[in-house]
Amino acid sequence: MDKQQLVKLCSKSWSLKALALLNQGVSGRVSPLASAAGAGRTAMSASVQHLVELGLLERNSGHGHPLRPEFVLTDEGMLLGEWACRLDELLITPEDSKLARATWTLPIMQVLGNYERFNEVAGVLSPITDRSLSLTLTQLTTGKWISRGVEPELQPPLVYYRPSGIGEQISEYLNRAS
Repeated sequence: MDKQQLVKLCSKSWSLKALALLNQGVSGRVSPLASAAGAGRTAMSASVQHLVELGLLERNSGHGHPLRPEFVLTDEGMLLGEWACRLDELLITPEDSKLARATWTLPIMQVLGNYERFNEVAGVLSPITDRSLSLTLTQLTTGKWISRGVEPELQPPLVYYRPSGIGEQISEYLNRAS
């Protein structure tokens, strides 16, 4: 999966979880998806609509009430649903799952396999703001997905980021899939 596709997919927090749940056979209605994911119906509804716009879900014709439609995976959605299930298996703790739902977490983890410096990551993920990148890197460091290193003998000091712990597994998985 290329970086821009991953950015689009991660722009709604429950999109990947919805794909994984649909792939596992959970009903394609918003309420069952929200219940299975532990999400609110409004947030899940926005994620489902986003997946429809991306062409990964479509309405199941002849099923569901007009106000409570049922959705099914498209062919591309089935492939990404399997991918999302395997990614979901790497997320063991609720904290890891919450961190993975953040908009920029997975795109940053994919990029950190090849780029280590703040400006390099920002350049590759061009729509990201410096503030979003800084906050996400801080969250990833706190969650022990990445480690932050500093080489103080250089002027200015060289700061770099590398995947560590669960972040190594996730980064490898994201780069294998791209």
